[in-house]
Amino acid sequence: MTARTGKLEGVEASRGAAAILVVGLHVTNVVADQYGKPVFGGLMSFGHAGVDFFFVLSGFIITFIHRRDLGRPGQFWQFWRKRLWRIYPVYWFAAAGFMALLLYSPTRDGAERHPAHLIASFLLWPEEAAPILGVGWSLRHELLFYAVFGTLILHRRLGLALLLAWAAGIALNIATVLATGSPYFHGIWQEIVFRLFNAEFFFGMGVAVLVQRPAWRPLAVFGAGVALFLGTGLLESFGPALPSEWPVRHLGYAAGAAAALYGTACLDQGRGWAVPRWAVALGSASYSIYLVHVPVALVLAEAARRVRGTVAVPEELAFVLVASGAIAGGLIVHRLVERPVMRYARSRSNRPVPRSPSGVVPAQTGLGE
Repeated sequence: MTARTGKLEGVEASRGAAAILVVGLHVTNVVADQYGKPVFGGLMSFGHAGVDFFFVLSGFIITFIHRRDLGRPGQFWQFWRKRLWRIYPVYWFAAAGFMALLLYSPTRDGAERHPAHLIASFLLWPEEAAPILGVGWSLRHELLFYAVFGTLILHRRLGLALLLAWAAGIALNIATVLATGSPYFHGIWQEIVFRLFNAEFFFGMGVAVLVQRPAWRPLAVFGAGVALFLGTGLLESFGPALPSEWPVRHLGYAAGAAAALYGTACLDQGRGWAVPRWAVALGSASYSIYLVHVPVALVLAEAARRVRGTVAVPEELAFVLVASGAIAGGLIVHRLVERPVMRYARSRSNRPVPRSPSGVVPAQTGLGE
């Protein structure tokens, strides 16, 4: 429990839940390609909402950990050094592994054979096309958020002005989509800079402010947030067909994630619940799971396809086996790659870990903690 380790263990565990949602979506798609129908009736069609949760979580943890650094330019390079170590080494490992897989089974459009796109993918450089390792699209948004937040560290007023301008552009884009069905911005401005997903960082930042005043009934707040998040997801999976980036849906995910996160952080700081060790372990490995689950799932699905030639494998069992294998692959990469990288990165930094007002050490939480 939180009292045992001094970490925000519930928040840490929530990372694992978000990663499993994303795994569920992609494994559903992989299995559907082979069986010709969505497993479990398409229940996990809303699994992409795990990324919405990650964005809210990132806004929370970056603000929670670095709120005392605002207006302290001496902390700017420390902030970026920590962010870059967190994002790139494991991403490069996963992207290189996926590239090796593509040598055996190239994509239909051959995007991995274009040097400029390959370099942009490895650097997470902004471009309209998705990175070769598809999940890297979300990391581009993370890096943009870090750039804006880093300005707050360099100069509080300048950073606040930039933050407000960014929020205004995102709001304009969302309002235009709701009014006309098309975004106000286009090209890279739409795909990365003012895309509606960036609004979710602001939800997380708001939670970081609110958590300094613990909720009166945090468990009720947590339950309401989970209900809103999952209710929005079930409506997407089984309700009427709507555009994939319909703003109301994603704002519902963001609001539900923010409420659940607020309740979770309050319970963690109040040491009001015990979090299973396995859930915390999954949360700690969530970044590795997120990055490697697609290539692992593709390999396992191909193996399952060949096995089906001699053994009848129901699609539900195939889903469970492939999803379990993809998660196990992420746990292995976390242990053998991510943990050593983070230990090395911490050894190069002498900065003490900040504590919350209640004295609890913040967990290393979110896609870009």
